[in-house]
This record gives sequence, structure tokens and C-alpha cells, in this order.
Amino acid sequence: MNILLLIKDPLEAQGLKWLLTSQWNDITVEVRDHPEALRTFQDAYLYIIDMDFIMKEEVELPSHAVWLGISSERTFQTVYKALSLKAEDVLFRPFPPERLMKQVQQIRFLWRNEKTALAEPSSQEKNPISYEDLLIRETITERPVVMSLLAISNLEALDILVEKLKSYDFPGIFQVFLFSDHVLVIHQLEDMQPLNEAYRVFFSQWKLQYEPLLTIYLYAADERLSYREFYKKMRLFHERIFYDGYDILTQIEEDFQWKELDPFLSPIDQQKWIEMLEKQQLVKIREWLEYDFLTLEPPFPNPEMVRVRLTSILAQIRRYMTANSLQSNKLEQAYHALFYKTVREPVVYDIVQSFIAFSGELIRTSKDLSISQDFAGKVKERMLMNYWDSAWNLADCADEMKLHKSTLSRKYAKEAGEPFSETLLGIRIEQAKRLLKETDLSIAEVAETSGFSHPAYFSKRFKETIHCTAYEYRQS
Repeated sequence: MNILLLIKDPLEAQGLKWLLTSQWNDITVEVRDHPEALRTFQDAYLYIIDMDFIMKEEVELPSHAVWLGISSERTFQTVYKALSLKAEDVLFRPFPPERLMKQVQQIRFLWRNEKTALAEPSSQEKNPISYEDLLIRETITERPVVMSLLAISNLEALDILVEKLKSYDFPGIFQVFLFSDHVLVIHQLEDMQPLNEAYRVFFSQWKLQYEPLLTIYLYAADERLSYREFYKKMRLFHERIFYDGYDILTQIEEDFQWKELDPFLSPIDQQKWIEMLEKQQLVKIREWLEYDFLTLEPPFPNPEMVRVRLTSILAQIRRYMTANSLQSNKLEQAYHALFYKTVREPVVYDIVQSFIAFSGELIRTSKDLSISQDFAGKVKERMLMNYWDSAWNLADCADEMKLHKSTLSRKYAKEAGEPFSETLLGIRIEQAKRLLKETDLSIAEVAETSGFSHPAYFSKRFKETIHCTAYEYRQS
């Protein structure tokens, strides 16, 4: 398999070349640093391209290109651009080598199956159709043709699906074609009834034997058109899984087109999202998401536009997180996982459920933070009201708040980041500093007024905290 690396950094390119060629002996890798290579190097099966070229619109990808993007910019625009150009994936630097190897392995598996299909066509096929007919040529169908597109929820089971299809007793002549995220079967027959029945049985058997969910679309063309155009229609049906989900068998009766959708939130919607988050209205958030994304009816909007709209909501969630300092490692990891799911998950229902789950976790974290801040604030309020009384202490505060003193001490230290006694001492020292600067009270009077039981104790703690005596502080 020929691979073209279109990478700006020569060291990175050489490292990737070594990684790929050391893993497989049937792979050749060409390295280029200019987009002109896409026109001069025509026999590549896989293109690995720096997204800087794509974002600057310096490249024109071949129509049949299988490609991966590599980028240092983890932005919505980068992912959306790659998805719109049908990239297999986008790898963000620094990425683990095994992530790239897994992607290349899947593509290599597809390449080997295509190569086998071209070299050894099945004996039951007459005038076999090729991958070139589906992807490049304009070969016109010469007889009634039915295509089925099969997709599964776990791509690692694609090879099992292919073997089951090849050995299944479908009526008439058929061919099986494996692609990176689906399988296409072309049937040459006129009567749909026996084929429908055969697929119902196949679908039922699959559900009984295998865990990955299966979706099957059947479509018969009413007009003579090229296999390439026919396959383009099937790819469009495949994108409908975004709305239909998995675990269905359906016969497509007519063509469809995506409808227009403004993918960005209006200023009113942006404000509504911030308001729902600020007021912690999880029920309203759930209702908003379900109404906006799960009640859509044909004609559906383009799934990529829906993904952009979802990322617009993510932007509002990020605003809320930043404004409220909700950026713990756990939340950050969950946020990035939700972002990745938004741009890659094939079914909108699963994306929406993840949004609801993340919103719930965000609100719970916000409530916990709010509770902790309220608790620490209430404790500090009591300190400010009672600091002048040298006898007032943790036990008195606990009695006022109807808590055991050990519970108050532990909870306050956890939420405030310092022990109760340290905060109370700090308040008393701050009051003493103010009195020393703003009044003519004696040192002993300052100590008493600030809540210290004895002038000597006050002098000792003041010097330990401020690193000078009370007298020196007053004179400074």
C-alpha cells in the first residue's frame, strides 16, 4: 500500500515514515512538504496530511482519497473542516503512536480486501463490478440492481460481517465490498420480495449471534445510472444513521436531500443556555436538547451542521465553566471527551445523552462548590462577629451552627484550605493592624480589642505573622 505523507516538519515526517515502514512490509511511504505532491503523486492509497495545508486551502484532495489529518490546533474549525472533506480521523499532536497505527491498520485491511476482490473475483459473478466502478468510473448499470449498505456499531467486527455476507445464501448473483466504516452488497435481480425476506432472516440471525448493532439500508434504482452515482446515494443513506441509529433494517423508497439549518446559536439562545446553567436547571437543559435535536423529522438537516450547532452549545458551556472556575482535571477530561464525541459519534441520540450527563455532572460540581463557599462564608461571618471575644473559639462556633466541632473543623479546613484557628488568627491580626495604624490605643488595648487574651501572647503571634513587632509596624 502506498502512503503519501504531506507534512511540513521534516523530522516529524521521517519519524512517521519509520513508524509505518517498520510495522508492515507491504507499505511504501513517500514524504513531501508541498501540496503540489497531490497532483504529481497519483498512486497513493492513503494520504496523511498536515491540517495547516487543509485550513489554508492549499490542497485539492483526489475525489477518491482516503486520508488522515494531523494538527496542533485542537479547534472546532479544524475538526469540522476535516469532517466536511471526509477524513477518516484527525490526530492532534502529541498523539500516541498506537492511535495512528490503529487507523492505518484499518485502512490497510480495507486495501487488502479491495486488492483481493480485484485479483480474485468470485466464481458466481459474471462481469464483476469493481471498486473502480464504485469510486472512479462512470460504468452504467446494465441490468436491475439492488444495493444494500450495512453498518455496525463496532467497526472491529466488520471483517466478521463480511465473511457472514459472503457465505450467506442470498437469491441471485451478488458481490460484497468492504469499506472503512460500512459494507456494500450489490445484488443483480429484479424481484425485491425474496431479497427482503433474506435480509430479514440475516438481520435476525446477526442479532442473536453478535453483540454489535447492525443497520441495513436496501435500495433499488428505478433508472439507469452509473454505479458511482448509485454508490453516492448509498453513502448519503449511510449518513442517515446519525438520525436513525443502529439496529434497523429498512428499504429506502425514495431519494432525499438535506435541508438548510443555521448551525450557530442566536444571541437569545446563547443567553438562554447561560441562564439555564447559572440557575442549574437540568430539566430545562434536557428538554431543550431533546426538542432541538431529537424531534427532527425528514427532511433532516445535514448532520455536520447539527454537529456545529452542538459545538456552539459547547462554547456556552465553556463560558460558564470559565466564569465559575469549574475547571478541575476531572471536568476538563469530561469536557474534551464530550467534544470528541460531538464531532465523531455516529448517532445524534448518543451525543445528546452525553450532553445531558455532562450537564448534570457540571451542575452537581457547581452545587458542591456553591455549598462549600456558603458554608465557609457563614463560618467567616461568625468569626467577624465574634473575633473581639478572646474566649470565643471553635466549640462556640460549632454550637451556633448546630454542628459537632470536629465536623465543623474538618469541613471548614477542606473547603477553606486552612484550619479554623488559622483563619480566626488572621482576622484578629488584620484587625490589630488596622487599630495600630488608625488609632492611638496602646499595644495592650489593641491586643484586647482584637480578641487576644494577653498582650504578651498578642505580641508573640503578631511578630510570627507579620515578621516585626507591633510597635515597629505602627512606626513603619
